[in-house]
Amino acid sequence: MKENLYIREITLDDEAAFLAAMCRSKPLHDLWMRSPQTREDFLEFYQRYNQPNHKCILLCDKAGDIAGVFNLSEIVRGVFQNAYLGYSVIIDYAAKGYMSRGLKLVQEKVFVEMGLHRLEANIQPTNLSSIQLVKKNGFRKEGFSPRYLNINGEWRDFERWAITYEDWEEALNRYTIRDDK
Repeated sequence: MKENLYIREITLDDEAAFLAAMCRSKPLHDLWMRSPQTREDFLEFYQRYNQPNHKCILLCDKAGDIAGVFNLSEIVRGVFQNAYLGYSVIIDYAAKGYMSRGLKLVQEKVFVEMGLHRLEANIQPTNLSSIQLVKKNGFRKEGFSPRYLNINGEWRDFERWAITYEDWEEALNRYTIRDDK
């Protein structure tokens, strides 16, 4: 079932499905982020992620339903070739391995199609599911940032996790070798 997943960039036509998914998932997301809940929120979100240095990538199942959302922000070119990664699972798909498969697809897009060198995820230390997701997908912990982001009116601590192209390529080779045996 997870093999039938694909990723694509968000469009304005996704508004109704995206908002319905975010509203259903609000109890899951509230601790970690503020998700779009209204048409105005969606339009603001869409406009932000339709800029050259941002991308919103939807993880969809074979029926086209949204299973997860991956946001690339502050995409920097030049000598840095970096982006920040944010993500959220849709509640119906939580804890079923969909986000791990989706993250693999996003990493391929980031490192191969977009040609970036580094991807960084900032995660609240109590968000153990999120930490497990990045660990499982080759990210390494690089540090701790106290009071890093203001989430729902509160400054929160974050751990910094990152993966480079070389780390991804090495992990991909290990995974492929294991699959061949």
